[in-house]
Amino acid sequence: MTTARELLLTRLTGLHQELLVRDEEMRVRVPDAVHQARVTCRRLRAALGTFGPLLDPAVSEPLRAELRWTARSLGEVRDTEVVHARLQRLVEEPDVTVAGPVLRRMGSLFRARDAAAWARVVETTESDRYAGLLTSVRRVVEDPPWLHNAEVELGRIVAPLVRADRTRLEVRVARAAGTSAGRRDDALHAVRRAAKRLRYAGEAIEPAWGHDATRVVEALVRITRSLGERQDTVVSRRVLHGLAVSAGAAGECTTTYEHLRSKEEVRAGECEAAFEEAWCEVSRPELWAWLE
Repeated sequence: MTTARELLLTRLTGLHQELLVRDEEMRVRVPDAVHQARVTCRRLRAALGTFGPLLDPAVSEPLRAELRWTARSLGEVRDTEVVHARLQRLVEEPDVTVAGPVLRRMGSLFRARDAAAWARVVETTESDRYAGLLTSVRRVVEDPPWLHNAEVELGRIVAPLVRADRTRLEVRVARAAGTSAGRRDDALHAVRRAAKRLRYAGEAIEPAWGHDATRVVEALVRITRSLGERQDTVVSRRVLHGLAVSAGAAGECTTTYEHLRSKEEVRAGECEAAFEEAWCEVSRPELWAWLE
């Protein structure tokens, strides 16, 4: 593997096959298939973004938009499952006193959300738009709309593209450091998205750069995991606030919801500290020396 074209085609081909497998699994409700399909769409979108200068944007950019739509449409199932499981674990912790019909109220909320989320998955996967997405991905893999620079040697074109993604992450980290508390959730979520794109770029170039790229991916995984859990606390705190409002309107005690929300605020701070530690590792120049 010596050219950018070979590297990107290998990545796109593998992800296309993965998407087809996940599509079949989703239709028979294999556990975690929806989440994995969503991740595959994100990886495809990231590959078309990072390595976009190798492809005709008239083809790649509309496909990226459709991949984004698909990932969002599939996201509700996973989000509902994660938050429900998270809140159930919190309720079972020894220092939590359950006051009122907390579990019943939670169960009712998440049963309704789960049903709506699965309805959205079925609607998405049976739509003409989704069928068109699968066709578009296949066509890009079978007949990629290469630009002339796709034949350029790897180090001359691919390395700068990955470095651009690294710069994108650095800029977002710097922005997050300067944001107010009220806007920090959105800022750190933007950091997470940039870290994921760079992580996926690292995965794509592992066949060419081997262990050096793997070390970067492993370091970025720590960032995406810590910020991913922090984002889960953002969602769970919103849900807990809504539950507390509903419970209060029904004349029920709201102290359990308030306690759980406080615990999630503490956990958010711990996740942020873990991110900052991981960022110290990712930002070390020696981790990236091989790409310069």
